[in-house]
Amino acid sequence: MFACTFLIAWWSYSNIKKIGTLYNYTLIALRSCVYFILLLLLVNPFFKTEETYFEPANILVLLDNSASTQIDKKIYQGSKSYTKLLEELGLSDDTNVNYQIYKVGSKVEQTEIDSLTFDDDQTNITSGIEAIRASQNEASAALLISDGIYTTGKNPIYETSDIDIPIFSIGLGDTTFQKDVLVSSISTNSSGYLNSTQSVNTTINSKGFEGSTIPVHLKKGNEVLSEKVIIPEIRNSSQQVSFDLLLEQEGLQQYEIHIPTLSDEWTSANNTQRFTVDVQDAKQQILSLALEIHPDVRFVRSLLSTDENTELVNRTWLKGDNFIEGDFSSVTDSLDLAVIHGYPITGVPAKIKEKLEMIGDEVPLLIIASPRFSPQQFEQDVTALPVDITGNLNYGQIDLRLEPQKSGHPITELPAVTYDQLPNLMAPLEHISTASYADMLFSSTYRGESIQKPVVVAHELGNKRHLFVTAYNWYRFQQDQNQEIQAFVKQLWQNMISWTATDPDNELLDIQPQQDAFSGSNPIIIDAYLKNERGQNESDANITISISSDTLDGRMYSMENRDNGNYRLSIPPMPEGVYSFKAIAQKGERTLDTERGEFSVDASNAEYIDINRNEQLLRQIAQNTGGQYVPFDSVNGFWNKLKEKGLLDRQEQVETNFFYLYQHVGWFILVIILLCSEWILRKYLSLP
Repeated sequence: MFACTFLIAWWSYSNIKKIGTLYNYTLIALRSCVYFILLLLLVNPFFKTEETYFEPANILVLLDNSASTQIDKKIYQGSKSYTKLLEELGLSDDTNVNYQIYKVGSKVEQTEIDSLTFDDDQTNITSGIEAIRASQNEASAALLISDGIYTTGKNPIYETSDIDIPIFSIGLGDTTFQKDVLVSSISTNSSGYLNSTQSVNTTINSKGFEGSTIPVHLKKGNEVLSEKVIIPEIRNSSQQVSFDLLLEQEGLQQYEIHIPTLSDEWTSANNTQRFTVDVQDAKQQILSLALEIHPDVRFVRSLLSTDENTELVNRTWLKGDNFIEGDFSSVTDSLDLAVIHGYPITGVPAKIKEKLEMIGDEVPLLIIASPRFSPQQFEQDVTALPVDITGNLNYGQIDLRLEPQKSGHPITELPAVTYDQLPNLMAPLEHISTASYADMLFSSTYRGESIQKPVVVAHELGNKRHLFVTAYNWYRFQQDQNQEIQAFVKQLWQNMISWTATDPDNELLDIQPQQDAFSGSNPIIIDAYLKNERGQNESDANITISISSDTLDGRMYSMENRDNGNYRLSIPPMPEGVYSFKAIAQKGERTLDTERGEFSVDASNAEYIDINRNEQLLRQIAQNTGGQYVPFDSVNGFWNKLKEKGLLDRQEQVETNFFYLYQHVGWFILVIILLCSEWILRKYLSLP
């Protein structure tokens, strides 16, 4: 290359004769150097240097930083034994060996020994194996110090197939297994009604009793009310047990879920958990007041008398202050419902009017029309009716019709029936309409045409309900030979009575997380108990629940229907934090109730569920990679084993360096200096 550039430079000055030989060859040399350097930089050669030296062996060290490593168990004294082990291994001395240290918890991080806290709430050994895989080309061996208990991630054994360096494992903890069973949680409605049955759901956790029979008792005091038996199929088991609890005594009653002490059980202190239920008298006190004799009175009273949860008070007016069953003034003020049959235009004494006015102001009313019923007089003496009356009512035979837009109302949840086959009723044909604030549930047709006159009108006023039945002759339904018609009218009147008597302010939806604070390793379980507007258990609804927190947008879930008004939501464990929820109970297009609440998720207790050293896993990891397993109390001579295999030998390293000319600006400066020198010399010699 230099010869070529020299010949080019010599040729360019070969025609210049008038300068001396020295100047001529100086110019040729300057130009030759410029051409040579530029061509050399264009070709881009490099210089290579190699330096051989020896480094200490590089060992990857994975240290378990989980909470289970600080649990005292027999000869293993928790963090004290762990710290002593690290001192014995001398991991702080990197004179002859270079230790690359990682701590293993829910994730893997490079660390120093002094930074270990032994408090991570999860252990992901698989992530530690992945860290070894990523750095194995720079190390001669790896050391895993752990109890082998992984609480998250895959089974680490399956991740060792492509590890090319031996992994030596040292086992922490103790292998002695402690068998135990405990009542983990109880879920049931906090209140109930006398002589009713409600579900009690409990979670039973067991360790080491796989295949064993475990009796679970529902008790009150020393009396065993019910017994269920579970048989765990796996070593660490969690099973749901449900009881049907019959509430037989009124007041705040205490019960307990109890498991008798089992053979070889570690402790029985957690075998019992208590709960209370506020049992209320479910009997409704209903007044049936007949101000006119009519067969409908007997029909309604016969329905009420067959209900064991109804205490029926009958009063049938004769005239003046006289009633067949007794003095009207003795009727108790603690009524749940007053059913009033008819109201005459004249003859009702002032004392009875005063009593009725008081009842109308304080008690839910079911008003039933009769042939001599005077709505105007009733409104004047007692309370307003949920209808607008513009004149004298003209009664005629009508057919009953369900208002289609009200088919979702709780009163209209009825057996299927052909309305054209129903007996006729006597109802107003004119001068009556539904008040703007009320709901017309049933209307009438007259001679085959709808006249849109109300037959059953419902209205909620504050904390009580009013129901007005404008038609009479309902007894004819019960006398009909068609069983479907009899079932229909019975259910209709039961619905009307129960709906009117139920306080609209009562909470229909009772929703309870099984725990106020869940562990981060346990599923989130929320139970719900739903009643309808008639106070009956509702099993045909849909409950949606939204869960959110400061760091989580609302997530929607649908609760599982477990029958008899019981619902449940079970979702996987959630991150630590405080969560709020909103539950909406709907049936068709009708919203029954909305309930809000909150729960918290604490740090996971997964590290305390299984505290026995998984020696088999640690041994398998070592065997799969050509390493060796030793327990924490048998590490004497540990480093000698690695030394015998040559894993601690100093490693020969070759450092290679490359020098590229174009990377140094000095060459470009030299070219400029040479060009300037040639130009100055040419000017001095007066060359063009």
